[in-house]
Amino acid sequence: MIAMNPNKPENEKAREEFQAALLEALSAFHLGALGDEQLAQLVEHYAMMREWNRHSNLTRIVAPFEAARLHYAESLFGARWLGAARAVLDIGSGAGFPGLPLAVACPGVEVTALEANQKKALFLYEAKDALQLQNFKVARARLEDFDCRRFDWLCSRALDRADAVMPRVLNHLGERQHLMLYCAPDMVEHLKQKAAIGYRLETHRLPFAATRLVAIFSRS
Repeated sequence: MIAMNPNKPENEKAREEFQAALLEALSAFHLGALGDEQLAQLVEHYAMMREWNRHSNLTRIVAPFEAARLHYAESLFGARWLGAARAVLDIGSGAGFPGLPLAVACPGVEVTALEANQKKALFLYEAKDALQLQNFKVARARLEDFDCRRFDWLCSRALDRADAVMPRVLNHLGERQHLMLYCAPDMVEHLKQKAAIGYRLETHRLPFAATRLVAIFSRS
């Protein structure tokens, strides 16, 4: 771990702690190494999220080690299944998870963060500009008012009212579309019971998570 200088400002210490924790998490999750620019972008996003969280409720997880694993590494874990994805929609992006890390890791993929909350959407707009992410877009809209048909991948993590929202998303999944959820097993069982269409399902346990997994639903 990077040695800390006690005279450095608190935010600079947090940046260094987070960068060290993120590198450790990427290794622990067996994820590919990020380039220097990509790493710098995620560190900057973390610093912005931490600062905004002082006055806006973006997330309850801001400590460097927990954020590196639970927010960033878990988000990046899903990138291995995107394959030849062209357009990804992050439903209820919040502070930008999983969409923003996916956009950083996959510069050839267009990632749109869908967020209805005004303050969270404003944070996402500012993060996009600060990180100069050309392939990251922000849409401030409610899911029911948004056209999801052009996206080949829909993804979501920690969405409010997911048990009510996700059955509708699954049942409107188009041909050659995929739905990737970062969720608990009970959500998968809930969707199985509510599904009105044929689909393929694969699940992958998130590293170091006792009860969370990545579930991928695809139209049969």
